[in-house]
Amino acid sequence: MIPLVSTLCQGPLGVAQLPRLWWKNLLHQAGQLDEDYPFCSGGLDKYVLEVLRIDQDSALRFLWDQRPTYLQFEEWVTAEGTYEPNRIARWNKSLVPRTHYMPAKIDETYGDIGWSPEETTEVSAVLLNCLQDWHLFHRRVFAPDAPGLSGPVAPTLSSIDRGPLGICQLPRTWLKTCLRARGWLHLDYPDCAEGSLDQRCLQTLQVDQDAALIFLRQTLPTYLDFEAWVRRQGTIEEEAVAAFNQRLLEREHIAAKQAEIHATLQRPPTWTSGVLLNHLEDWHYAYEGLVGG
Repeated sequence: MIPLVSTLCQGPLGVAQLPRLWWKNLLHQAGQLDEDYPFCSGGLDKYVLEVLRIDQDSALRFLWDQRPTYLQFEEWVTAEGTYEPNRIARWNKSLVPRTHYMPAKIDETYGDIGWSPEETTEVSAVLLNCLQDWHLFHRRVFAPDAPGLSGPVAPTLSSIDRGPLGICQLPRTWLKTCLRARGWLHLDYPDCAEGSLDQRCLQTLQVDQDAALIFLRQTLPTYLDFEAWVRRQGTIEEEAVAAFNQRLLEREHIAAKQAEIHATLQRPPTWTSGVLLNHLEDWHYAYEGLVGG
C-alpha cells in the first residue's frame, strides 16, 4: 500500500512527519507497505526522531511490537522523548520550503508522476512527494490492470494537502470520489455532501459539482488529469483560493461533530480544530482497517 499520510500532517503534538512515520511502520509490520517505500528513511524519518531526541531502534521496536494507535504512539513519544517547542517549530518550518536537488531524486519523482524534465522545473519536495504518492496509489489501485483494494478504506489523504493548483481539499475530493466509485470508500465518509468541504472547494473553483463527479466516477483520472480538467472547466481566482485555504486551516468543528469524533476516538473532549480532528478520525479508521477494531 502507498502511504498517503503526508509529511506536513501533524497530530496533537504538532510534529510534522511523525504521523507518516507511524503509518509507514504499521503498514510495514503488517506486510502491506509498498516495496518502493522505506519504513524508516535516512532522511525525514530519521530526522524527526532526532528532533524529539528519541532512539530510532526503540521507536521502531515499539511500533512493530505494540502496533499502537497514533494517539498511543504520541503518548509514548511524549514519555520517551524531549518536547522542545522552538526545536519543533524550526523543524516544521524547515519542511515547507524544502526542495529536491539531487538529479536521481528528480528523475525518480518526475518519472513516477509522468513529468518531462524538459517541460517543468518544479523542485518542491512537499509537492513532488505528494504527487508521487498519489500517482503511485492511482497506478496500484485505479489503473485498468491494477490489483485494486480488498475492501473499503479511510481516505488518509489530508484536507491540507495541495497539488500544483495550490488549493486545499481538492486532492482529498479526488481520492474520496474515486474510491466511492469503486466501492472502496469507508462507509462513514461522504463524497461531496451538502455543505461539505468538497462542495465548497469546487464552488471556490467555480466548477460544476455534478460535472466534476461524473468526470471522476467515469474516468477515475490521475490527480494531475483531474487538475487539468478543473483548469479547463473552472475559474481559478488566487484570492478566492487563498481565502478558502485560510478558512479550512482555521475552522473548528461544531460541537456535535467534535463530540462525535471524540466518541469515535474514545477520548474526552479535548480538541476543536477541524483539520486535527479529521486527521485523528482518518487515522483511527485506517488503524482499525489494518490492525482490527
